[in-house]
This record gives sequence, structure tokens and C-alpha cells, in this order.
Amino acid sequence: MYKDLILGIRQYECNIPQDIFNKIIDVAENSNFDKNFPGYQSIFSDMNEPLLDTLENSFKKCCSDFFKIKNKKEQSRLWFYQDWKDNPHRDGQFWHNHPATFYGLSGILYLTLPENSSTTGFSIDVDASINGSYSPVSNMIYLPPEIKKWFIFPNWYPHFPGKSETVTRRITVGADYWLI
Repeated sequence: MYKDLILGIRQYECNIPQDIFNKIIDVAENSNFDKNFPGYQSIFSDMNEPLLDTLENSFKKCCSDFFKIKNKKEQSRLWFYQDWKDNPHRDGQFWHNHPATFYGLSGILYLTLPENSSTTGFSIDVDASINGSYSPVSNMIYLPPEIKKWFIFPNWYPHFPGKSETVTRRITVGADYWLI
């Protein structure tokens, strides 16, 4: 059901039919950014769009498999993160991790990944002290450039978002999951 990647990151299939996947891309392209978050982010909970429930359920299923636990109380948070060459909100490309919980995961899914855009990077030579830095390090390890795949990892891993240097938007779904 999954493929093991670097640093314990797992790659899962996003088993959403292509027609629904395309509609989700349309939702993302027409979403507005939230000024309370860095970069061009659109928070799912701020949108009244039933299609996004399909995406959230797909993410939760992967996380449940990652932890090998079923029927446990859980919460999640998802958002679109977009970048393109002339993006006026490029302030979100810095090292960061996500809210630490004892049993928490983060996920990345690329809806679009234009040519000449980069994926999210990780490095074994960084720790939480790098958070906030806008510079990649010399030994970056990047996620494979694949759309319609969930990349799931512990939420405390520092990571560095990719960029799009074209006019075509690089659209990512970011997600957090935790057991309560």
C-alpha cells in the first residue's frame, strides 16, 4: 500500500478518481490566500467545498495505515499551498516543521508540479534550530516529483518547500494529522 522513501517518509497512492482530482485542482486555482499564514495558503476549513472531504479522507486513511491504528480519535488540518514565478506571497519558502504532538504526522500531495519546479526538501544535517531560515543546505534530499501521491512523515521533521519558477502554479496540499 505504501513505498518507503528516505528518512522514514512513506509514499502512498491518492486513490481519488482523476475527474474529482481535476475538480480539486480547479478549487485550488480559484481559492484565495489566507493573510494569517505565510505564502499563498488556502485553509480547507475556511472553504465550504464537499470535494475537499474526499481529499481529507484519503489523507486520514494513509495516516491510519502509517500508525497501524484504527478507531482512534483523530484530528486533521489541510490547506492548499501555491507558488508560481510572479507570486506576490512568496514569504512561505523557509525551513519549518509543524505543530508537535506526540502522535502526529504531516503530509504533502502535489496537485500540479510544473516543469522546472522543485519538490519539498529534507536534510539529515538540520534540526529545529534551522526553522525560519530561507536557505537550503548543501545535502538536500527532495521528494520525488510525482503528483497524486501522499508523502507522509512525522510532523516534527524540518522541511523546506519547493518553488515554481514558471507562470504555471505549483499546487500542493499540505496536511497535519494527530491522534487525540
